[in-house]
Amino acid sequence: MSYEMNVSVYYGQSRQTNPHGGTPDHIIQRLIESHGISSFDPCPNNPTFDGLEAVWPSDNPIFVNPPYTRGAIKKWVSKCFDEWKSGKTVIMLIPSYTDTAYFHDFIYSNARLEFLRGRLKFKGYDSTASFPSMLVYFEHGAE
Repeated sequence: MSYEMNVSVYYGQSRQTNPHGGTPDHIIQRLIESHGISSFDPCPNNPTFDGLEAVWPSDNPIFVNPPYTRGAIKKWVSKCFDEWKSGKTVIMLIPSYTDTAYFHDFIYSNARLEFLRGRLKFKGYDSTASFPSMLVYFEHGAE
């Protein structure tokens, strides 16, 4: 099962229609320009689609801004790690919680990290996030 969605449609979703905020435009634009991220969206605002169970394409890097609800990030980090191990490039936007088990088990020794300066203002929210963020680059060929 795969799912395609226009990048500009999904990444603009708000908290009223999605359990997590939309990625700020400047992050999306930078990743399109630097990595040619795919329009495949493993976390769409579609209750009938389970991106954790879907087969992800391998033709372009995949960007993942997962739900930030308790317990969800670990599942998505694990899935992104597995997709990377299968030969895909995956870039995640997640809170920079470096004390978590998932950070040490999947990210720390395997990914390139970019800690973002300041706090992001996600689409659909009136104020900035209460946590710092990072981009996690699981890059194919970088093992």
